[in-house]
Amino acid sequence: MADTKQAEENAGDDAAFWSLTDKFIGFANEQATSNDVSVVNASFAFASARFNTFLIASQCGTKENFEAEKDVALEYFVNQYKIALTEHMADYQAKFDTYIKTA
Repeated sequence: MADTKQAEENAGDDAAFWSLTDKFIGFANEQATSNDVSVVNASFAFASARFNTFLIASQCGTKENFEAEKDVALEYFVNQYKIALTEHMADYQAKFDTYIKTA
């Protein structure tokens, strides 16, 4: 878990982080043109959870270490998501009319 935490702490200054973020969002937006946005959202969240689990398991190295770390990892990822979601909601609240065009 230490590798994951350190990487995420440094992400704010990392050009690769922001480039990948933009690519993931771009892909989701592209998929939303031909799929229900709720399905795209659910798929995106599911894929993220699956990849997070792979990351945790691969860093643990053994099944025993994975089982010992999974609760801490779950708390960490849920907290990180809550922080990001809270920040984005505040941004949208402040700029709602700019981001969401109403008729």
